[in-house]
Amino acid sequence: MLQKIDDLIIKTIIAVEPLLWNGIEMFIQNNNMNGPKPKNCFELLGFDVLIDQNMKPWLLEVNLSPSMNTDSPLDYKIKSNLLVNLFNLVGIIKDNPNTK
Repeated sequence: MLQKIDDLIIKTIIAVEPLLWNGIEMFIQNNNMNGPKPKNCFELLGFDVLIDQNMKPWLLEVNLSPSMNTDSPLDYKIKSNLLVNLFNLVGIIKDNPNTK
């Protein structure tokens, strides 16, 4: 099932790739940037997926600005880990004060 969800997300990103590049181009033009495209920007997307009785995933929507509010300790833990992983992926790694 997780492979099917991964496939659904990849196909969605491929489908909207031209729109994403258009957004980057508009950002560059609106900020009067010259030269190569910026490599220091990223977007967190929220995919809402429904799993039916046959364990088939269905894409409900994609949120460009998913809520990071937390309503419970579990919600806080999940979203905190999500942000740690996101920052690690883009190269922002927290220094561990115990290793210095």
